Amino acid sequence: MRQFTDSEIEKYLKYIDENKIDINDEDVKGRCLSCGKHLNDVELPDGPERKVTCLSCLEWFIEDYEELENDGSLS
Repeated sequence: MRQFTDSEIEKYLKYIDENKIDINDEDVKGRCLSCGKHLNDVELPDGPERKVTCLSCLEWFIEDYEELENDGSLS
């Protein structure tokens, strides 16, 4: 499985904040950006991706990240 760096996750957060949703909104903060569940209430992956996704949504997150990476959105 892919291992993410803090830098990659920060790039993803910046992209999401600028193009999709306000990640500083109180309704979004601390939630999985895929399913919306509170990150404190679910199992989390081991790496820095735990800031943006729960373990259940990890595969979807990886696919979304790689698609954004391939189309140049995360440059």
